[in-house]
Amino acid sequence: MKLHLGCGQKYLKGYLNIDFPISHHSLLAKSVADRHIDITKLKYKANAIEEIRLHHVFEHFPRSIACALVVTWRSWLKPGGILHIEVPDFDKSAQVILNPLTPNKAKFVALRHIFGSHEADWANHYEGWSIKRLTNFLKDYQFDIIKTNKSHWLGTHNISIIAKKNNQKLSKKKSEIITKSYLQKYLVDKSSSELNLLRVWIRKYHTQINNQYYLKKNLD
Repeated sequence: MKLHLGCGQKYLKGYLNIDFPISHHSLLAKSVADRHIDITKLKYKANAIEEIRLHHVFEHFPRSIACALVVTWRSWLKPGGILHIEVPDFDKSAQVILNPLTPNKAKFVALRHIFGSHEADWANHYEGWSIKRLTNFLKDYQFDIIKTNKSHWLGTHNISIIAKKNNQKLSKKKSEIITKSYLQKYLVDKSSSELNLLRVWIRKYHTQINNQYYLKKNLD
């Protein structure tokens, strides 16, 4: 089985195309999805999926949720299974905005590409990815990088990464250690207020992990 998560109006043959119900969209008149569900609530057994694809979806998740989802998706993938993610190129978009020679129109397009289109409650972007940051993030969670690519479309700049689940064992405990280490990078300092913030992020991570019915068995 291959999953195309957050398919929107793009139907990929040979994949199970999954998206929100049409009632959760502001612009779509009809849906091409094979299945309608919030993808943070999907449940699959361990080692059951060949490939997971997301095109301009991953940036819509808060950091702690994104960490939990990557752990979840890895558990679903077969050994050697593929994770294919495409997101806005934050660094290149920021360069467009900061360049004094950039026309105003292009700057506004880049700002929208960084922060989202805002027409629905999910249409906001929570993270700014670059090839280096996303590559390192996926490597932390025991993925091997197969291919990276930069692209340009109608004034927007994008990156895509194809990664492969490696043969390393990723336990529930190890996943949490990796996640905590990653989220600590976003702390300003080690004051009590910042450490409390980290605890909130970890609680959100745990909540998302526990929403995945099969995950406890997958990671133990």
